[in-house]
Amino acid sequence: MKSSCLVLLAWLAAAPSLAQAPAQGMLLVATPEMRDPRFSQTVILLLHYEAEAALGVAINRPTWVTPSTAFPQMDFLQDYRGNVYVGGPMARANVLVLVRDPEIDVPGTEPVFDDVYLGTDPEFVRSVFATAGDERRLRLYAGHARWSAGQLDGELAAGHWQVVPATADVVFARDPLEVWGRLRARGSEMSVSVPSAESVAALP
Repeated sequence: MKSSCLVLLAWLAAAPSLAQAPAQGMLLVATPEMRDPRFSQTVILLLHYEAEAALGVAINRPTWVTPSTAFPQMDFLQDYRGNVYVGGPMARANVLVLVRDPEIDVPGTEPVFDDVYLGTDPEFVRSVFATAGDERRLRLYAGHARWSAGQLDGELAAGHWQVVPATADVVFARDPLEVWGRLRARGSEMSVSVPSAESVAALP
């Protein structure tokens, strides 16, 4: 029995490395257990995460809507070669921008992760548009996703999301509609099964 306990303790010691904790710059990948149709097969980049609230933007929900139609007040986006993404169910009249730029120079701006920056001010968009004018480096999102205190933690505990680190290549993928399937397949390859109490008890 002593050896069985040692095996179980060793497995538990290794288990935390298999799971990722939610934080800014991490991705939430919806699992098949997700029952909310608004987030089915959705991948969300966490922009903010604290005990009081969490906020993110869906990166794999492109639309056929052009920026000039969604945000007519931003006339400088008329030449943007890309479409608007549905960032989430909240505040869809507002624009959020993700920019991939290792040398961005906008006062007060900090990256979400690596060289990926977030902007919500139209002047921010104007300032970076000249050097990042297509979907390879700049993406526009209408709305965002938001969770109140403890809400996201509850969904994680229920198995509705898988947490994985974000990369710029995933956030700015050329084929955003395939991102969810690829991340889910990668997660399945890395998953391990939890040993049952019966199997542990049967160990010599």
